[in-house]
Amino acid sequence: MAKTIQQALIDEVLYPLPVGIVENIMVKRGLEDAAFTKSVAESEAYIGALADCLYSLIMAINFSESDKSIGSLTDKDKTRILARANHYYGLIGEDAVNDGEPMVMVGDCL
Repeated sequence: MAKTIQQALIDEVLYPLPVGIVENIMVKRGLEDAAFTKSVAESEAYIGALADCLYSLIMAINFSESDKSIGSLTDKDKTRILARANHYYGLIGEDAVNDGEPMVMVGDCL
Protein backbone atom coordinates (compact mmCIF):
# COMPACT_ATOMS: atom_id res chain seq x y z
CA MET A 1 0.00 0.00 0.00
CA ALA A 2 1.44 3.33 -1.05
CA LYS A 3 1.50 6.31 1.27
CA THR A 4 -0.20 9.48 0.07
CA ILE A 5 1.29 12.97 0.16
CA GLN A 6 -1.31 14.00 2.72
CA GLN A 7 -0.39 11.12 5.03
CA ALA A 8 3.32 11.85 4.61
CA LEU A 9 2.78 15.46 5.72
CA ILE A 10 0.75 14.37 8.74
CA ASP A 11 3.40 11.79 9.66
CA GLU A 12 6.30 14.25 9.39
CA VAL A 13 4.71 16.94 11.57
CA LEU A 14 4.85 14.67 14.67
CA TYR A 15 2.05 16.61 16.41
CA PRO A 16 -1.70 16.26 15.89
CA LEU A 17 -2.79 18.47 13.01
CA PRO A 18 -6.33 18.60 11.61
CA VAL A 19 -6.60 16.98 8.18
CA GLY A 20 -8.47 20.05 6.92
CA ILE A 21 -5.45 22.25 7.56
CA VAL A 22 -3.20 19.82 5.69
CA GLU A 23 -5.66 19.74 2.79
CA ASN A 24 -5.78 23.55 2.64
CA ILE A 25 -1.99 23.79 2.64
CA MET A 26 -1.75 21.18 -0.10
CA VAL A 27 -4.15 23.16 -2.29
CA LYS A 28 -2.20 26.38 -1.69
CA ARG A 29 1.05 24.63 -2.64
CA GLY A 30 -0.47 22.95 -5.71
CA LEU A 31 -0.17 19.40 -4.38
CA GLU A 32 -2.64 16.69 -5.32
CA ASP A 33 -3.12 13.81 -2.88
CA ALA A 34 -1.19 11.35 -5.02
CA ALA A 35 1.38 8.74 -4.07
CA PHE A 36 4.25 9.96 -1.95
CA THR A 37 7.47 9.36 -3.87
CA LYS A 38 11.10 10.41 -3.60
CA SER A 39 10.61 13.07 -6.27
CA VAL A 40 7.60 14.48 -4.38
CA ALA A 41 9.57 14.48 -1.11
CA GLU A 42 12.33 16.52 -2.76
CA SER A 43 9.97 18.97 -4.51
CA GLU A 44 9.69 22.61 -3.48
CA ALA A 45 5.91 22.23 -3.22
CA TYR A 46 6.18 19.39 -0.69
CA ILE A 47 8.97 21.01 1.35
CA GLY A 48 6.98 24.26 1.43
CA ALA A 49 3.84 22.41 2.48
CA LEU A 50 5.75 20.69 5.27
CA ALA A 51 7.07 24.05 6.49
CA ASP A 52 3.54 25.50 6.32
CA CYS A 53 2.16 22.59 8.35
CA LEU A 54 4.82 23.08 11.02
CA TYR A 55 4.19 26.83 11.12
CA SER A 56 0.44 26.24 11.54
CA LEU A 57 1.21 24.46 14.83
CA ILE A 58 2.88 27.59 16.17
CA MET A 59 -0.09 29.73 15.22
CA ALA A 60 -2.58 27.49 17.06
CA ILE A 61 -4.42 28.99 20.00
CA ASN A 62 -3.14 27.92 23.42
CA PHE A 63 -5.60 27.34 26.20
CA SER A 64 -4.44 27.61 29.78
CA GLU A 65 -5.93 28.11 33.20
CA SER A 66 -4.17 28.54 36.53
CA ASP A 67 -0.76 28.08 34.89
CA LYS A 68 -1.84 24.72 33.41
CA SER A 69 -1.80 24.28 29.65
CA ILE A 70 -4.02 21.68 28.05
CA GLY A 71 -2.98 20.20 24.73
CA SER A 72 -0.73 23.09 23.86
CA LEU A 73 2.89 23.39 22.88
CA THR A 74 5.44 24.85 25.26
CA ASP A 75 7.55 27.84 24.24
CA LYS A 76 10.51 25.47 23.87
CA ASP A 77 8.44 23.23 21.55
CA LYS A 78 7.41 26.23 19.47
CA THR A 79 11.00 27.42 19.18
CA ARG A 80 12.13 24.01 17.89
CA ILE A 81 9.22 23.78 15.46
CA LEU A 82 9.83 27.30 14.17
CA ALA A 83 13.51 26.51 13.59
CA ARG A 84 12.54 23.40 11.65
CA ALA A 85 9.94 25.28 9.57
CA ASN A 86 12.43 28.05 8.80
CA HIS A 87 15.02 25.47 7.77
CA TYR A 88 12.59 24.09 5.19
CA TYR A 89 11.61 27.58 3.99
CA GLY A 90 15.31 28.34 3.52
CA LEU A 91 15.84 25.15 1.49
CA ILE A 92 13.33 26.38 -1.09
CA GLY A 93 14.45 30.01 -1.07
CA GLU A 94 11.53 31.41 0.89
CA ASP A 95 11.87 33.94 3.68
CA ALA A 96 11.94 32.78 7.29
CA VAL A 97 8.89 33.51 9.41
CA ASN A 98 8.75 34.87 12.94
CA ASP A 99 7.08 33.23 15.90
CA GLY A 100 3.75 34.97 15.30
CA GLU A 101 3.86 36.83 18.58
CA PRO A 102 1.81 40.00 18.37
CA MET A 103 3.68 43.28 18.70
CA VAL A 104 2.22 46.08 20.80
CA MET A 105 2.89 49.68 19.88
CA VAL A 106 3.15 52.19 22.74
CA GLY A 107 3.43 55.69 21.39
CA ASP A 108 6.33 55.72 18.94
CA CYS A 109 8.06 52.77 20.63
CA LEU A 110 7.82 49.13 19.88
